[in-house]
Amino acid sequence: MTGPAANARSMHAPDAEAGGGPTPEIPSSLPQVIYDRLKGDILSGVLEVGQVLRQEEIARQFNVSRVPLREAFSRLEADGLLEARPRRGFAVATLDPGEILEVFELRSVIEEHAGLVAAQARNERDVREAEELVERMEALDRSAPDFHADWMLLNYAFHTRIVASSGRRRLARVADNLRSSVEPYVRVELLMTGDVEEAAREHRELLEAFRARDGATLARLSRQHVDHTARRLLAGLRSRAVAASLKERECRAA
Repeated sequence: MTGPAANARSMHAPDAEAGGGPTPEIPSSLPQVIYDRLKGDILSGVLEVGQVLRQEEIARQFNVSRVPLREAFSRLEADGLLEARPRRGFAVATLDPGEILEVFELRSVIEEHAGLVAAQARNERDVREAEELVERMEALDRSAPDFHADWMLLNYAFHTRIVASSGRRRLARVADNLRSSVEPYVRVELLMTGDVEEAAREHRELLEAFRARDGATLARLSRQHVDHTARRLLAGLRSRAVAASLKERECRAA
């Protein structure tokens, strides 16, 4: 399965820390390539929640020194996708249910505002691209093994496209950081339930309000869509926790 940055090409640089001389200048694009690749792997589930990232292994994978790795890791930590672990480096960030709820509460406010602005600022190209993403989601074969992975990527791209249409770069950056921080959990919920029906209907409603330049409706629908996603996710996590608890009790009783 590929992440949003699947088309980024691996770049290679000599090991700057191997010798005793001054550290050579790192191409500005190299940390970006590493950042994009790791972010894509986190969002797509290749790197799982709580998984420890070994800097030595990743340095070998990209054939780079730790200098660009540190920059990429710092950005991912600032985005809320990685967390520092004492004496263990970095790991894919974990959130408890309270933190997940907080992120979704913030998303509701941000994406409601983004919908209001985007509906007025969008152009015809924005509408065409958003519609294409919805149509691609609807055309996916639900029996295909990669259905959930492909749907998640298109879903992420659709919401990114709507917010980007606002033309507000800071708004888009905040929205993307919030969405990215809970995306691994949304993926888990989808894998548990397989339910995309409600989200698919809401995507069509969002698209029509976007097309009609109806900012008030798009704002309301955007907030509802985030709230419904949070409701499904938290219910799924609770069910998962209950099932795990029951299984543990059964094992103890055996």
